[in-house]
Amino acid sequence: MSCPITDISITDVRTFSGTHQAKLSRITLLVGENSVAKSTFLGCLNALGQKAALHELDDSTNFFNQKPFLMGSFESIVRSGCQSFSVALGLDRGLFHRFAINFAKGSDAPFEETKLEVQMYDRDSKLGPSLTINREISEDGPEYWRFDGPKFQFYLNRSEVSYSQFTTWLSRYIAHGNLPFSGDPMKFKLRVNDPVVYELTAFTKFVNFFRNYFRGPISPPRIIPISPHGLGRKRKYSNNPIKALSGDNDLEMISSIGRELGLFEQLDVRELSADQFEILVNVSGSFYNLVDVGYGVASILPFIITLGSAPPDAVFLLQQPEVHVHPSAQAKLIKMMAESDHAFVVETHSDHVIKWLRILIKEGLLESSDVGIIYFERLLEDKSATRLHQISPDRRANLSGHPANFREFFSEEANRLLGFAT
Repeated sequence: MSCPITDISITDVRTFSGTHQAKLSRITLLVGENSVAKSTFLGCLNALGQKAALHELDDSTNFFNQKPFLMGSFESIVRSGCQSFSVALGLDRGLFHRFAINFAKGSDAPFEETKLEVQMYDRDSKLGPSLTINREISEDGPEYWRFDGPKFQFYLNRSEVSYSQFTTWLSRYIAHGNLPFSGDPMKFKLRVNDPVVYELTAFTKFVNFFRNYFRGPISPPRIIPISPHGLGRKRKYSNNPIKALSGDNDLEMISSIGRELGLFEQLDVRELSADQFEILVNVSGSFYNLVDVGYGVASILPFIITLGSAPPDAVFLLQQPEVHVHPSAQAKLIKMMAESDHAFVVETHSDHVIKWLRILIKEGLLESSDVGIIYFERLLEDKSATRLHQISPDRRANLSGHPANFREFFSEEANRLLGFAT
C-alpha cells in the first residue's frame, strides 16, 4: 500500500522560501530541530487535503487555522515580504491527480484563492485533462473567473456565482450539479447579450467538461489530524469523550489496542448522570480513574480511539506520538502502524522511532518503499529559512539522501559517551 497523498509542494509559507517539494510514503517521518516548520508542513497538508475533498465547503472557513495546527491568519502564514503563497498535493486516487491553490490576502474572507490548478483522473483512473481557474479583474471593473481547459478558455463574470472561492463553488457543483446558467446555452445567450460564436462554443465545452469529469462521489483521501495534547485528563466529563472522538463507543476495540500496546488491559466509560461521565482504566487487574494512571494512557488515547474507527486508507497526521510513552510501547506502536491499512505522516524527535522502522524493514515486515524520512534543515546563511531533504532506506535499511549534519547531534553524543573527542 502507498500513501493516498503522493507528494506535497509548499511555496512561500513561513520558513519555506520559494518552492519546496517532498514525496510521501505510507509511513513518513518528519525530523529536525524545533521551529523548522514540521508542524507548518502538517498544517499545510491538512488544509489542502480538506480543500481537495470538496465536501460542502464554505467561503469563510480558514482550514489552515483548524486544530491542532492553528496556523492563524494570512499574515501569519505567508512568508515575510511575500504577497501570496501556494500549496499543491499529488494524489493517487479519487477525482484528482494533482490539486494546487495559490492564496492571497482576501477582502471578504481570510484568504482569497487567486489560482486553482487541477489534473483529473478519467473514468478508468488514468491521467486525464487539466483545468486552471484564474481570478482576473477587467479594465472596466468586473471580476472574471477564467477557466482554461482542454481546447477551451471560458470567462465567467463573478456576479454569476454565489461564492467567492473556487473550491466552494466546485464543492457545491459536486454536491448539487449547479452550473452557471444551468448549463443551458440558450440561457447563456440571453444573459450575455448575444455572445459571439467562440464565446458560445467555449461555454458549451466548459459545460461538457464539468459534466464529464467533475462527478461525485469523488472518494478523496480521509485526512485525520491527531491532537498532540492527548485526551484532557479529568475525573469527570460533561459528555462521553470516547463517543465524541470516534462517533461510536466500541470499548472492546479500544481495549484490544491498549492490550496490544501493553498500556492497559481494559477501558470503560461509566455514566454517572446525564451530563457526567468518567473514564476507567484497568492497568493491573483493577480499574482506576484516568487521572490516577500515568500520562502515557491519556496522551495516546485519541490516536487509539480514532485508529480503531477510521475508514480504510486514512492518512493520519501525528505530532510526537512517542511523548509520555515508554520505549517498549513506542516500538509496538510503530509495528502497529506498519501492519495497518492506513498511512501516517509523523513528526518525531525520537531516534528510536527511526531505528524501529529500520528494524522492521530488515526483518521483512515493511518494504523499504513504505518508509520515508523528511529532514528539515535550518539554513546557516538564513536562519529564517528551511530546506527539506528526502531520506530513503534501501532494502537493508541503510539510509541515503541525508545531508552531512543529519544525526550529527546523536553521533557527537555517542562519541562523548565512549570518551572520544568531538
